[in-house]
Amino acid sequence: MKIGITGSTGVLGRHLLKKLKQKKYRVVVFNYDIQEVSKVKKWIKKNSFDAIFHLAAMVPVVECNSNPLKTCSINIGGIVNILEAITEQKKKPWFFYASTSHVYKLKKEPLCETDKILPKTFYGFTKWMGEKVLENFSQSHDLTYCCGRIFSFYDNKQSKKFLYPSIKDKIKNLKNKNILKISNAYNVIDIQKAENVATTIVKLFEKKAKGIVNIGTGRGVSIKNFTKQLTKKKIIINTNKHNKTYYVANIQRLNSIIKNG
Repeated sequence: MKIGITGSTGVLGRHLLKKLKQKKYRVVVFNYDIQEVSKVKKWIKKNSFDAIFHLAAMVPVVECNSNPLKTCSINIGGIVNILEAITEQKKKPWFFYASTSHVYKLKKEPLCETDKILPKTFYGFTKWMGEKVLENFSQSHDLTYCCGRIFSFYDNKQSKKFLYPSIKDKIKNLKNKNILKISNAYNVIDIQKAENVATTIVKLFEKKAKGIVNIGTGRGVSIKNFTKQLTKKKIIINTNKHNKTYYVANIQRLNSIIKNG
């Protein structure tokens, strides 16, 4: 079995690549710019994949907002390039698309795959567009796919643009008063290690999951409490808002697929 993966140099991609290799799958990574159509087509044509994991994306919210055209070219154009290349092949691979919980309209209880869509960020909007492209393509070309709406994750190798490393950096540079300033500290998130997300993605592949699936823990934690779990120091957290948003996954469908197939 031959597997293709884009975005293998990203935090999640590195963990996924490692886990697939540990299971002795033959993995071929895409090492070029996903915007380069000719490179994408050559990669697809040469390898005749049994499965493709598409993780390549522009993610940091600030970068997406400041570079909307580039974000669209990568996050929407990238999946278009891959799917168009697949149309030229007789053999259609199982396809995994890494989407995000950012596509959902917020509510005060766990989010289900059938809940309303209302992306809060431009990044979330582009991933939603990628979902729609994939849905339309699969109907026209009989492609089996799984769209993983991934909730929060953390890893030591994330850049400081992300929650976990930014908090770790603030803790490291604490002054004597042990007062930590954290934005939106009362927001509730569903967060787990990036390695665990990769493990779940592999399980979805081995079950040949179909359709949209939330990838989370099903448990919520406030950013304030998550921060306190990262240090043994007694800290005081100051924040800008006391109201909260709630991003927690309903994982009934995920559990059903992994346990039952």
